[in-house]
Amino acid sequence: MIETLHAALIWMHLLGVALFVGPQFFLAFAWVPASRGIEHLPTRVAAMRTITRRFGYVGGVGLLLIAIAGTGLLLSWRDYYLGGEGAGFFAYRFGVVFAVKMTVLVVMLTLLGLHTFFVGPLLLQKLEAQAHGEEVDEAALRRVRLQSMALSISGLALTLIIMALGASLATYRFSIQEF
Repeated sequence: MIETLHAALIWMHLLGVALFVGPQFFLAFAWVPASRGIEHLPTRVAAMRTITRRFGYVGGVGLLLIAIAGTGLLLSWRDYYLGGEGAGFFAYRFGVVFAVKMTVLVVMLTLLGLHTFFVGPLLLQKLEAQAHGEEVDEAALRRVRLQSMALSISGLALTLIIMALGASLATYRFSIQEF
């Protein structure tokens, strides 16, 4: 039974990761370059608003699945790896790597929050003003664009690090080594 539960939780965790990470790659490597070809600025900005909002929904569902499955995996780690026996959480590499993973996750979520709730909306606001013919300070627009890119690239890089740490946690012989 524990094997089936573990496999289902891993699958749900991976599905969540795919839903969270996939759109990030799409936005960075498909949408942003392709959107530059849309010459009509109001259309480009409207499409950007729609795509980023939907990314937020898909990414949010992904994060929810990650949290639910990750909690289940954490609660069952001792049963799965050690048959319910063993020393404390941080006596094994699993606990230490997990703590590092969660620290990187908090940093990544902080950057995501800054981008989602502050920098991204500010960038869209400036682009919409420009699209409607309002005068926009080009230096300020460039600064917000660079902030958005820096947050996006940093968040994606941290997400990839988190994925690598997660893969190491799922490796039995690596995870149960005593520290």
